Amino acid sequence: MNPEEYEKMYVQENTYWWFQGRKKILLGMMKRFHLLGNGTLRVLDIGCGTGLILEGLSGRAFSIGLDFSSKALTFCRQRGLQNLIRGDVSHLPISESSIDLILALDLFEHIDDDRALMREITRVLKPGGCLLATVPAHRYLWSQHDEALHHFRRYSKGEFRSLVLESGLLLRKYSYVITFTYIPILLFRIAQKISHIFHPTNTKPKTHIIMLPGLLNSILIKVLELEGTLLKRMNLPIGVSLLCIAEKKTRQS
Repeated sequence: MNPEEYEKMYVQENTYWWFQGRKKILLGMMKRFHLLGNGTLRVLDIGCGTGLILEGLSGRAFSIGLDFSSKALTFCRQRGLQNLIRGDVSHLPISESSIDLILALDLFEHIDDDRALMREITRVLKPGGCLLATVPAHRYLWSQHDEALHHFRRYSKGEFRSLVLESGLLLRKYSYVITFTYIPILLFRIAQKISHIFHPTNTKPKTHIIMLPGLLNSILIKVLELEGTLLKRMNLPIGVSLLCIAEKKTRQS
């Protein structure tokens, strides 16, 4: 990720609809699938970024944040977060079978060898422990946004499912997410590609965080809250991202 993107994220995360709506969906999934237990479980957020989700776990679990970027961890500390590790997600400095829940939120697409990452996740998970992961979906949505964030790929639904199942994890939930804004985002990406054809530029790629009027921003947060409610009951047919909850087999399995 371009270093300036961390500061942009940190500034926007507490209000911007994408970050706030996604946070509500993720915390709702953790509650729905009892991933935090009684608050004593060990949670590892790998690629924790500036710490928005870790902050949401305060008081709900013993949570640890890991990121390779010292700048990202500096922003985590500004949130008052502790238990932070600077490390390589492909070689986790964590003991085998020691973590109850691993969060890998929009992380896999940043890693060249995503299978090595999945092997490390499986190694450090306890038997019966879970992975909660999100990844960007659909190759045709690739844009400067992905380039600015240093993505290697966007996943098809079948590709990410295969990556999870090949690791030996058992799928408990697998669905598209960020569904209700799929069409506007698709049209925006198409318009950008057409514009680039007629007006090519050599400017540095930037993320597509577009500031919205306060009312519209609040409405979109409510829309994603509604989506989170639906996700607790069903899988969604299309979306900008994929959400996965997968469990490590116990010895009896």
